[in-house]
Amino acid sequence: MTHQAIDKALKKWYKPLMAVVCLGLMFGHMVSITPSLTAMHIFIAITVALALLYKTTTSRIFLLTGGYFLIYGAWTLAVTLLWGDSITVKEALKFLTIPVLVIALLRVMLVSPREMLGVFFYVCIGYLLTMATMGYAEHFTGWHMPTSALYMAEGDAKFQASGISYNPNDYSVLLIMAALYIFAYSLHFMDIRRHIIGYAAIVACLPIMLWNDCRTGLGVSALALIWHFMTKIKRRNIKTAIIICTLVAIGIAVVTNWCIISPRLQIYGTAFVSLYDSYGIGFGINGDKLYLSELNNYDITKGIINAHSYLSQILFTSGLLVFLLYCVLTATIIKRASSTGRDLFVVMPILYLLLLFSPSSSMYLWAHYLFFCIYVCYAAYATITDNKTTT
Repeated sequence: MTHQAIDKALKKWYKPLMAVVCLGLMFGHMVSITPSLTAMHIFIAITVALALLYKTTTSRIFLLTGGYFLIYGAWTLAVTLLWGDSITVKEALKFLTIPVLVIALLRVMLVSPREMLGVFFYVCIGYLLTMATMGYAEHFTGWHMPTSALYMAEGDAKFQASGISYNPNDYSVLLIMAALYIFAYSLHFMDIRRHIIGYAAIVACLPIMLWNDCRTGLGVSALALIWHFMTKIKRRNIKTAIIICTLVAIGIAVVTNWCIISPRLQIYGTAFVSLYDSYGIGFGINGDKLYLSELNNYDITKGIINAHSYLSQILFTSGLLVFLLYCVLTATIIKRASSTGRDLFVVMPILYLLLLFSPSSSMYLWAHYLFFCIYVCYAAYATITDNKTTT
């Protein structure tokens, strides 16, 4: 009887529980409980507890994603131990939080994929309203919270936005991720009159992207809009013209920003070169910092010691096999998501990866794992929907 009562209560409170968990994971790292503990750790523990309590069928997409993150975690830890003792126990435990968080989150999200997508829509609205309001306030007043990376900043940096504890790049990336999810959800699940919510979300972010000089956020927003309008156009010649104009615009953007793009391209190339030195297995936790610091070649890295790409970071830390497995997993998620059509949700995993070229390091940008899980959740929803229509 007790088990039945718990199961009934969990089903009844699924939406509010998941809303609280998601908001806690997105904001919790800003609230320190002790010097080494934040509220986010509490919400990770709650997520794990809910994953153990909820009863749900184990889908193939969950097994594929969970299996990847288990391999990623175990492999990277083993490689770290193989290359020496430069990583502390604290750093190792911090890294192992990643597979635990992703697997537990997916387990709970996949209890009801369709409901979870709706819950996350409102979570993103709450997050966007809070963080965008703070961004506008920071820009116009020059005021920052003590936990902000821009606290006590001077000059033009004083009028950038960073939220409470993000640096401007991390803040911009997560802000536009939330806006793009709101945009995709409104287009797919709402009537045409409510599509304005999605457009408003993107428009609200654009000034902040400009103030923070976040070219990646601006570019990805443009690509999202182009993809959406391309799906509405049926004439092939118009689509071809749009593709050509987009490629020309990207080419111009690359040329005009070559001084910024060039060192990053060097680092992306160095990520593949590092496979030779690591025998293809990676250098373990913080491998990008260790390798680029030891390289100490200003002509190659321009003094940058971070991967500036989640994909490059995987090459540095975990090697070629894990990198290829991640590519296969992403392709699988996109394929399953495409079973409902060619809407924006299909390319969201690609836009997500493009956005992760902006932060210096994405490994511990915790909220981005939450967005990854929601894209997996959509793929599961699309698969369920496709199975219902074919039977």
